[in-house]
Amino acid sequence: MCQVVKKEFKVIGEKHTGLYKDFAELVPKAANQFLERASNLAGTEVTVYEPKVSESHNEGTFYVGVLVNAEFDTLPEGAEILDIQHSYGMIRGKGTEMGSLYSTLDQWIDEQGYARDTLENFILETYHPVENDVEKVEIYIPIKD
Repeated sequence: MCQVVKKEFKVIGEKHTGLYKDFAELVPKAANQFLERASNLAGTEVTVYEPKVSESHNEGTFYVGVLVNAEFDTLPEGAEILDIQHSYGMIRGKGTEMGSLYSTLDQWIDEQGYARDTLENFILETYHPVENDVEKVEIYIPIKD
């Protein structure tokens, strides 16, 4: 279920900041607003998170956007291109099980002896619609090679 992947993500996204405790509300709202404005962009929906590095780290940055394969001449207003390449611990599952997916992946990373590499690297979530309105999600936590 969990695996290590080396992956490159090209993201057209919009940067936001907020309190970590509010991310559950802020992120979906920002994503919906971005996707409405950027309706000409086709691609997999993605959220890129600055990891919370300590208990006193209350405010973080996140990007909402889409994965793309090509260069774009015109970006939606306020958007930027992120080119992210790293090694990740990865898990795939149902969007409704986000909390348990993170717990499972965190535990697996520890059991396999990997070290998180979250000082300069982002956590990513990609969202994949499937039948019966159950969304699949992939979670990528950066690890050291």
